[in-house]
Amino acid sequence: MGLGNSNEEYGHVRATNIEQNEYEKELWAKRITEIPSNHHLEVEYVDGNAVYVGFAAKGLSISASGWLIQKFTYDASGNCTKREIANDCYAWDNRAGVSYS
Repeated sequence: MGLGNSNEEYGHVRATNIEQNEYEKELWAKRITEIPSNHHLEVEYVDGNAVYVGFAAKGLSISASGWLIQKFTYDASGNCTKREIANDCYAWDNRAGVSYS
C-alpha cells in the first residue's frame, strides 16, 4: 500500500468553503481580521440600514488613513445581501470613494 497519491488523503479533511475563502494562496497564509475592543466604531445609515461600518484605533481622526471599512448592500426588502471590505486602510471621510471587494 502506497503512502497516498492524488486520489488519497491520509489524516486530512477537505477544507470548508469558509476556510478556502480566507486562505491567501499567494502568501501561503490565512487572512484573519480581528477588531480589538479598544477600537472606535463609526456607522453611516441610509434608510435605516447600516451601509458603511468602520473601525479604527481610538483617537484616530476620521480623516486619517488606517480605518477598516465595510460596505453593506441591501435588497428592496431591506435584507443585507452583500458585505464588502475596503481593499486598503482608508480614512473614514473617504469611505464612499474607495473600492470594495
